[in-house]
Amino acid sequence: GLQAYTKQAVTQVRGQLQRNDLPTAVQLHRYIHEVVRVIHKLSAGAPEPLCRELARCFDGVWDCGANVPLKGTTLSVAHLLFALQRLEALLLTGHTVSGVVAVREISSGIRQLIARTPFARIQQELLKPGGVLVRGVQVNVAFSLAADSSHHTFSWSFRHGDREVQESVLYWDEHFDYGGSSCSDDGEGGGSGLENESDQEMAGASEGEGPASTAQLPTEGEAPASAA
Repeated sequence: GLQAYTKQAVTQVRGQLQRNDLPTAVQLHRYIHEVVRVIHKLSAGAPEPLCRELARCFDGVWDCGANVPLKGTTLSVAHLLFALQRLEALLLTGHTVSGVVAVREISSGIRQLIARTPFARIQQELLKPGGVLVRGVQVNVAFSLAADSSHHTFSWSFRHGDREVQESVLYWDEHFDYGGSSCSDDGEGGGSGLENESDQEMAGASEGEGPASTAQLPTEGEAPASAA
């Protein structure tokens, strides 16, 4: 299934990178194309929220619907690692996949609320004593200014099943005086900007140069191939 294939692909790629056995640009394209093809096949008929989260794992890297690179994107090893790390975080956490998807849907709902709430109405609409209701779950939201006044932070927490979930996101408002900081980032919703965790994850992915590899990602049902 999806989990077995993802584990197989992650193990395969990490093994190759540890050996400094890196793919050429053509092989990299084939790697990602094959991963997306198999994921499409294995997720056929799956609930829409899961399919949506699977596609999000490739945000900024690949057009999953057409199974082609995004226009203007020059693929690198960092892109492959980024997508695999996100698939791993979705499918190989030790929690049920449906539970992980539900938690992500709730957090996505909170981010949407934050993005469309004007700065002047944050206290009234988001910081309610009893929390806000998102997809049937009560979510407690907090809002704070950094000690150096360079940005705000939204944090939220909620319980889903037996899990206590806590997440946060950085926030800027274009009309707020951040003490002369130049870090403000225009965005949607009341002139605010959000920095998502996925942006930070992408920035932390590593690139590298090295000898080309003739190994290929495993196709569905195959054992990971050895590097040539």
